Amino acid sequence: MREYQNKSLEKALSILDCFSREQRELTASEIARTLGLNLSSIYPLLSTLEKFKYIVRKENGKYGLGINLIIKGNLVLSGLNLIEIARVPLHNLAHEYRGNAHLAILNNWKALIVDRSLASDRVFINSIIGFEIPLYCTSLGRALLAFLDPEEINSYLRSTEFRKFTPSTPIDPDSILKELNETRLRGYVISDEEFTPGELCFAAPIFNSQGRVVASMNIALNKLNRLLDHEVYALKVIQTAREISGFLGYMGPTAG
Repeated sequence: MREYQNKSLEKALSILDCFSREQRELTASEIARTLGLNLSSIYPLLSTLEKFKYIVRKENGKYGLGINLIIKGNLVLSGLNLIEIARVPLHNLAHEYRGNAHLAILNNWKALIVDRSLASDRVFINSIIGFEIPLYCTSLGRALLAFLDPEEINSYLRSTEFRKFTPSTPIDPDSILKELNETRLRGYVISDEEFTPGELCFAAPIFNSQGRVVASMNIALNKLNRLLDHEVYALKVIQTAREISGFLGYMGPTAG
């Protein structure tokens, strides 16, 4: 089928793309320079975008993104389903490293597995969708717990009955709190046979457009297989979690 393109519409959309987290306000001259267009050809496009509230002209004469983008963006976000969004990234992660990738949400102070992608010859018991696992000794759980408010974390550590699932399961609240603090700094969790024998897991949090953690995801690996350096898996898990977060509208932490 023949591809039709509207050059004026392309230019108008290109104007919107000029704005970013770092460049929230721009003059008409700056926009024209960025796009390599004449200033005279920019003004009609700016006027049209302003009419439909996709941009707004500030008191300082600069332009910024308008309220209609927020309205339309919220319509898109409200129609997105977390499980659907995460399915392809989870599949790609699992099959790239021959492991089992999982998606979990916080539910009744447990990590509830809501989806998975299996690429390992061994299926772990905690791979079952609908299975609830502890927060303190699982990668999915700690990725959720570490990014809660400090008061919520302390309340959880005070009220939880810690149980040993393997010889490596952490049960000391102070040690767990230290690990949670380190998790926030590095952005990912490592769980080495803390819940399931023979299982090495890497997990990271998933954020929504408001910067709140809404889920976590991980890759679970069989330690009987030949594994790569831990850093490889950690970076890939962070990258995958950021990809999913980006689909949910998350733009990263605000500077300053």
